[in-house]
Amino acid sequence: MSETNHPRPDRGDASPAPSFDGTPLRETLAWVLDSLEHPATAAGDWIAYDVDPSRGTAVALLTDPTTPPSRLRRARVLYAALRADGESTVERALASRLAVACAAAAYLFHGERISNHDDGALLAALRSTAADEALDSALRSMVDAAARRLQHGMR
Repeated sequence: MSETNHPRPDRGDASPAPSFDGTPLRETLAWVLDSLEHPATAAGDWIAYDVDPSRGTAVALLTDPTTPPSRLRRARVLYAALRADGESTVERALASRLAVACAAAAYLFHGERISNHDDGALLAALRSTAADEALDSALRSMVDAAARRLQHGMR
């Protein structure tokens, strides 16, 4: 044991890769470098990780049908806050899209409305989000499916 009462890592072939909070440092460094290159996406992913570390990214959180509605509600609140307080217009725009995507996921996967929008306003927001080519294609597909479901229910 070292003076700080932490075991010294064995640097032999059998030792695990260095990690931070259980995540290999290589993954952490890759995340940091990506966040420097894409800060708006990083903010969205950081919120997703805070809401549900097992999913870790906004896309994983919002496109997983098993994400509980309570986590989608929490993410929506945090994305709405980022929409209001984001550092850049790109970050605020992405936060707005992700807040709409939270509402889409709750509606599509759980049949729950977590938005105060009426049907027409929600449908317009869903369609606009689904058409945003800056978003991940899996996220756009999920939002589009929610829009189709809502439109079908409006008939």
